[in-house]
Amino acid sequence: MASTLSLISSSGTTASTLTSSSVRSAIDSAFSSGACFTPFNGLKGKTTLSSQAYCEGHLVFSRSSSFRGCKQRRSAVVAMAAATETIPSLNDLPLIQYINQQGRIQPPVEKTTKATVFAIFDENKKIQFIGFSKDARNSLRTLMGRRPTLCYYYKLYNLDSLDQQKMLACRQQWVSELGLPPVGNGDPVQKNLWEQAADAGSISERGREAAATSMAKSFLQTMAERGLKEEMIYDPVLLAAGKCDVLPSIDQTEEEIAAAAKTQAEEAAKRHTVVVTSPDGDKIEFEIYFEFKFPTNGGWMYDILVSKDDKETRHRVICGRIYPEAVNIHEDKFVEIIMGFLLHKKIPRRTEGLMAGDAFPINYFAVSEVAQHFEDLKDWFTSELPETYWRFNRIHDYGGLDASYPELGPAAARTWSN
Repeated sequence: MASTLSLISSSGTTASTLTSSSVRSAIDSAFSSGACFTPFNGLKGKTTLSSQAYCEGHLVFSRSSSFRGCKQRRSAVVAMAAATETIPSLNDLPLIQYINQQGRIQPPVEKTTKATVFAIFDENKKIQFIGFSKDARNSLRTLMGRRPTLCYYYKLYNLDSLDQQKMLACRQQWVSELGLPPVGNGDPVQKNLWEQAADAGSISERGREAAATSMAKSFLQTMAERGLKEEMIYDPVLLAAGKCDVLPSIDQTEEEIAAAAKTQAEEAAKRHTVVVTSPDGDKIEFEIYFEFKFPTNGGWMYDILVSKDDKETRHRVICGRIYPEAVNIHEDKFVEIIMGFLLHKKIPRRTEGLMAGDAFPINYFAVSEVAQHFEDLKDWFTSELPETYWRFNRIHDYGGLDASYPELGPAAARTWSN
């Protein structure tokens, strides 16, 4: 038997009983116009409508001067209309990196999952958007293809049935926890950017495809620099219309997922936690993985992964042999100290887009560059670091210095005759 709800307007003017299946649409429609509701267990006496109330079907709504109070009452109604199963708190759900260690977007979704409610967070772990999906993986891929600079983490709640009422109740519960809707849900312009294909904004019809293609290439570059390795194909039909949206893709087979999990486990075994101590006694803790180490004529070239503060970044480091030898430290340990130094300096670990001219290129650098940029690097070692960068110093005296300028023009010119 369908559950029922009894509601009364905030002014107490009237009430009605209706099924939980119909309350959702009525509440959403009224709430968008500022209506407010109060749970009610029964109707006592007969009332009339006030001038501030209006009726839609069997439910009476009234305007409320307190939007926050209205949201709290709406939350109570939605919670009553939702299924009996407890909806997890947004704070209790794990924060998952958008791109996993294999360079893929692979949300933890079970075979029995029929729908998913998810929340997307930016680089600073600020929530941007809450959405629903019957295919969480492709939905997350699509949103990454539209907003690659805002998709860094996500949280999700999987449902074993396609229950729209429960999905709406989940979203409302999370919004209530936040106090306000995320900007991607509350602001109409931002909402459109999340829910519609990215528009390249070309003014002329002839330039639409070129503008969209340029935008798609920029997005692909950003995602690649973020470490995304799976294929992202933008819909050619939409590109011709000046818009960008990623085509859905078939998920990996169980064998491929198992193989990727095995590779991940092997890589995880090679990762280790590093604690570097600054001259002031501060402890800089991070995780490092040496992906690649290649000997060169003068030292080594490293490709390393560094994880700190739930953020993983890739770095290529050129280390001259003279540096670790001068301080009598193994080259791998020396690179760890260099990374600890840069992390202690809070150098932005930027991995995409154009860098400012004065920014240190932390994603691709040589140890000599660190020594040139930061004079206090020497304080992190007990022995003296070598100086190898170019300097132009006068070391010989070739006679007196003449500060006068040479004469120019006909008076100083030599003439030649045959």
